[in-house]
Amino acid sequence: MLSPSVSTPQASVANQAAAAVVLCSRGYSFEDRLQEVTNYARHNRIEHVLILHCPEKKYSDAYVQDIAERAERLFSQMESNLKERGNSDIHFELISKQGQLEDNLSALIEERDIRMVFVGMKMLDYRPDAIKKLSGTAFYFLGN
Repeated sequence: MLSPSVSTPQASVANQAAAAVVLCSRGYSFEDRLQEVTNYARHNRIEHVLILHCPEKKYSDAYVQDIAERAERLFSQMESNLKERGNSDIHFELISKQGQLEDNLSALIEERDIRMVFVGMKMLDYRPDAIKKLSGTAFYFLGN
């Protein structure tokens, strides 16, 4: 079982330097969107897919633990499917943090080589100014 702060696989210094795509989530939407993000990563030869999960006001230890367990199951499924198709070069990682999604995303962009950020369309409705401040990184807006 994953604890909320543990990644799959655990992030090494080499992983942190490698190009990655990020799927941002505040709830359970990552479960429906991870396949599309993984397809993008495979097509663009990016080996690291990160889920940045920031539940903001919904944050609790139990909620974050539930997300970690769901992510672990989903990562295992995705890895099995990729191996069956001969594509075992994608590495998945869950990063679960307290605080505002855009603040954590900004910090992640500073720390890692992020090539694309996937967010839901609601981000445009609620936080357009926050997105404008994250210039220099490409965004892909996913439908609901």
